[in-house]
Amino acid sequence: MKWHVGKLAVALFLVTVLLVGAVDVWAQAKGGSFKEQILGSWVLVSNVNEQDGKKSDVFGPNPRGFMTLTPSGHFTMIMMNASLPKFASNNRVKGTAEENQAVVQGSVAMFGTYKVIDEKEYKVMLHYDGSTFPNWDGRDLPRIMTVNGDEMKMVNPAAQIGGTNYVIWKRVK
Repeated sequence: MKWHVGKLAVALFLVTVLLVGAVDVWAQAKGGSFKEQILGSWVLVSNVNEQDGKKSDVFGPNPRGFMTLTPSGHFTMIMMNASLPKFASNNRVKGTAEENQAVVQGSVAMFGTYKVIDEKEYKVMLHYDGSTFPNWDGRDLPRIMTVNGDEMKMVNPAAQIGGTNYVIWKRVK
């Protein structure tokens, strides 16, 4: 009898493991709630601004960047040109006017908190605690975020540079 109970326990354990794994795969396929879909770390794929029918790559054709959205409602984001100039002085605080201008215009970083404000419309409010563009500090800025598999499209309908920004991110695995 003990042998059958042991086999039954092992079989039940294996079935449970398989079911838990299947539920996890199903949840990932279904995407979970909107808030669950946007959680995680993301690598920048593109950032395109559309204005007056014209499109331009905000940080060049091969931008670099990273975004994290935590379960606790915090975010960090950085976007930059693929190559920023190295400073001839090799000192971050002693860049030339041209070097500083290239870095400021070729990158932006921010951090703060976020909250989903409309799951059906995919609207998220980003509260900027700090940014390398200080005009955003303390501001709440809405974004539309849609997730399709491991790709997120983030839309800024009122970009600071004018027009609409379309930012594509790929989930880090």
